[in-house]
Amino acid sequence: MEKKESTRPWNKPSRSRESAENYLRAILEIRSSHGRCRNVDIARHLGVSRASVSKALVKLSEAGLVEVVDHDVGFTSEGRAIAEATSARHRFFEGLLRDAGVDADEASRDACRLEHCVSADSFEKLYSHLTRSRPSE
Repeated sequence: MEKKESTRPWNKPSRSRESAENYLRAILEIRSSHGRCRNVDIARHLGVSRASVSKALVKLSEAGLVEVVDHDVGFTSEGRAIAEATSARHRFFEGLLRDAGVDADEASRDACRLEHCVSADSFEKLYSHLTRSRPSE
């Protein structure tokens, strides 16, 4: 069965989609390492103000991607799926760049840009092509 991309606006290339994906990936990373996620954790992680985080969380909540209960930021099922897909793209591109000899910091920065500009279909095909053509390690 063919996967369909969501028709919501953040799945179209845009700065708002990139911002949403960055917030969702940050929430995923924070929850994975700390078990919970608060506004202040996101602000520290992304290097932004708590006011910026509050505004972003309102938008993400209105979009049906996150829920905030007792100051703990969690995902809806759709939000988690987007966060996990974004994180997978980031890890893939970061690993590919590191394998090519790019230093860790630059690879992470570049992976952050690349993760947002590739469609789900293109990413799946690129991933399949490169993992199929790589020798087993």
